[in-house]
Amino acid sequence: MTSIEELRVLPPLAVGRLGAAVEPMDNYTAETDPDQPLAPRRLRPAPTFRVDRTSGAITGVETPGELRFTDGQGKVRPVAPFLEVWALTDDHVLRPLTLDLLRLNGLTPGDVRWRVRVGNHKIQRRTYDDRDRIDADTEWFSDHAAHALNGLCPNFLEGRSLPLGHARYLQPTPGFPGVRLRFTPAGGHVYGSAYTDRPTDPDPNVVDFLYDATKGTWRGHADQAGDPRLTIPAQIYAGDDGPNGSWVSRGYLDDECDGLVHVKLEVSGRELTAFGRIGAGPPAYAPDSVPIRTVADELDQALSGPRATAGDTLEQARAVAEEVLRRATETVRLMNTEVMNGNTVDGRVDAASTMVRQDTADTGRLFEPIMAPSLVDTAAVLALHQNVLAALRSGTAPWFADVLRDHDEVGDLTAKGRRKMPALMRGADGRSLALTRRQVDLVRLAARQAIFRQDTDDPEVPR
Repeated sequence: MTSIEELRVLPPLAVGRLGAAVEPMDNYTAETDPDQPLAPRRLRPAPTFRVDRTSGAITGVETPGELRFTDGQGKVRPVAPFLEVWALTDDHVLRPLTLDLLRLNGLTPGDVRWRVRVGNHKIQRRTYDDRDRIDADTEWFSDHAAHALNGLCPNFLEGRSLPLGHARYLQPTPGFPGVRLRFTPAGGHVYGSAYTDRPTDPDPNVVDFLYDATKGTWRGHADQAGDPRLTIPAQIYAGDDGPNGSWVSRGYLDDECDGLVHVKLEVSGRELTAFGRIGAGPPAYAPDSVPIRTVADELDQALSGPRATAGDTLEQARAVAEEVLRRATETVRLMNTEVMNGNTVDGRVDAASTMVRQDTADTGRLFEPIMAPSLVDTAAVLALHQNVLAALRSGTAPWFADVLRDHDEVGDLTAKGRRKMPALMRGADGRSLALTRRQVDLVRLAARQAIFRQDTDDPEVPR
């Protein structure tokens, strides 16, 4: 008999996207068009599970003829990821947990138990009041119904909760025997705060009001300058100008969340457990583009280390260099580079939240554009990136490795330092954005090897 020794939840991290439509988003891939390599990535429909809303069973796999990100009413279709349970068996093989494997161990699908816990702690992160934490917990379940993730908060209005989506244990069938859970995020709504002791305040009985501003301080909250616990930058919430240059919260809250999916199964008197992580973010309104630095890049660095290794080939390094440049091209396509550079646009100085504004606000640096204002026309910058990408694809060494910003240069406020790449964007620390150290090192590896390979047949030269 193949005995179950351990459990795993795969993928270990799944990110959903908010959407109010009933039907979740279909699967798709984003591919480079070989006939138009400088064009935006092509979105291709991919095989997608169809789930019966009544039984919770997968009824089939279908590849849609076209991709639609909204339903017929214009509501965004949520991205609702699946999480699978895998088992490490006594023969040291990691395999999907299925009906047959359960049966071999004297078990049924009803013996698999799930628990999902998620939270939205954005308000508590600002007020430092634990009564502002919003948490949802399904408790343990083994049925195939949709279990609502209703966020509860001590400072909510009486009887109110924040819908954070739902979780469902999909019913295994002979056609689809795997053990899976599906997380469907919330609708992407914004809710308000109401004072219950002010007759002139908006009616707290209106469904869009959740937070009791009489009990909590979120409505009217202002980040305190100098508090070392603040995010960088601070005051990134909807608000209005207050006294002494403060930014006063309007008391809004959204329905994003993140948390844990737990699974447990008792096998031969032993309780086996595993967990995975889930999160819900906003819809992807540029699905054919990839941000210049992603969570996947962070995980790659955590797994492989910050430097290129002996196992990294020239082809891999060149692929990273091309991907970095392609993402940069896609980013420029979505930017107003003149505004982000700090140019005076339509007679307006400091027309938007930019690194120029932030450098001045944080350090008192002279407010001046990062690049020469005449050089940042969006069409011209996009054409430059496309030309470099075309050269790279034709075999030219990635010369731009020399202008990449290193991780320890994000605070360099000299004119030269601010012009390094990626330009005009900030990281989570409020300073200029840098690629991961591994990304930078792989690009530079590609540049070095390409240079040394020229005009030589020496087998010792890396290829």
